[in-house]
Amino acid sequence: MDIDAIINANGSLYRTSFPDLGIALSYRLLSLKEYKVFKSLRDGGVISPFIVSEKVFERCYIGEYKLIPDSQLAGVGITIGNLIMWLSGDCDSETLLNDIAFSRRLNPRDTVFEYMRGAIVAAFPTTTIEELENLTRNQFINKFTISENVIAKQNPEYEELNLSEVAKQSETQSVKTKHGINFERENQAIVKAVGANNIRDQEVAESKAIREKQPKKKKPVKLSNAQLRELQKRKMHE
Repeated sequence: MDIDAIINANGSLYRTSFPDLGIALSYRLLSLKEYKVFKSLRDGGVISPFIVSEKVFERCYIGEYKLIPDSQLAGVGITIGNLIMWLSGDCDSETLLNDIAFSRRLNPRDTVFEYMRGAIVAAFPTTTIEELENLTRNQFINKFTISENVIAKQNPEYEELNLSEVAKQSETQSVKTKHGINFERENQAIVKAVGANNIRDQEVAESKAIREKQPKKKKPVKLSNAQLRELQKRKMHE
């Protein structure tokens, strides 16, 4: 198992089982840059869609691609390649909006962690999400406290996160879904301190733009038995 590949997948790791073949294959999604390249090659007719799907699977497969028997790979690689392209960007607008809604549930705004992350990004705008995820817990906390200092110097009226209130809510709630803190007020304090404006308007505009775009649905490519046999013959001659 390639642990480095799993870590680098950044949570975008998938696994598909084929009970009839007795195999289960793990793979990551394409980055936006990778997807753009493969899409251009496919849509521009430079490489056939079947070969593109096969190359996509070869690139994203977590494991030793060469160790997969040709008898198992024929058709399976192309099927998963099509799925990877779909999940990486071929999906329709409805799927995109559902994914956004799901991601929002995974990253709720009314948590201490999101407040801390927001404060860091507000104080140091060049900080990326990837950089934050690569920090240790102590490094993350240290960067947050430094961020509070920076914001406080920009705006003396800024109030630090009330730790006592967080602790009180932690002690009184056996099953805690929220901290009982007015994070809406706290977040507005950060926005005011760093001078950011129209953040909500921007979010609404972006959401509206996604809905209006409404890209056409693309049907998944289904190979016939003859096409599968042709691909298998090609592999045998390579």
